[in-house]
Amino acid sequence: MSSSNHAGSSPSLWNTLVGLAFASAGIAKLIPLESEEALFRSWGWTRRDMQTIGAAELLGAAMLVTRPTRMLGAALLTSSSVCILTTELRHGNDALVTPRMGLLAAAISGFLGR
Repeated sequence: MSSSNHAGSSPSLWNTLVGLAFASAGIAKLIPLESEEALFRSWGWTRRDMQTIGAAELLGAAMLVTRPTRMLGAALLTSSSVCILTTELRHGNDALVTPRMGLLAAAISGFLGR
């Protein structure tokens, strides 16, 4: 395999950073951190709901850094971000909206190929 072929199959630094951000967010929901659990409870969501979102974020992050699954990972991360963003807006969690918009934009960037 030539080095140019190998370089094309490795994840970009951007996708790696986005993947790490989503992976850490997912892990916080899977553990779960008390702050995450309290937030989800305030929305009327169950622990299972929170852990489902966390699993989607962790799986999407792993898929984002692999070229064959990048689009599916981006779709999973975009979907989970839209779900959380709409809930934050509905419940008036304005302080969370800007960071979530950043994560949503980062997730959408996974659709852009090199």
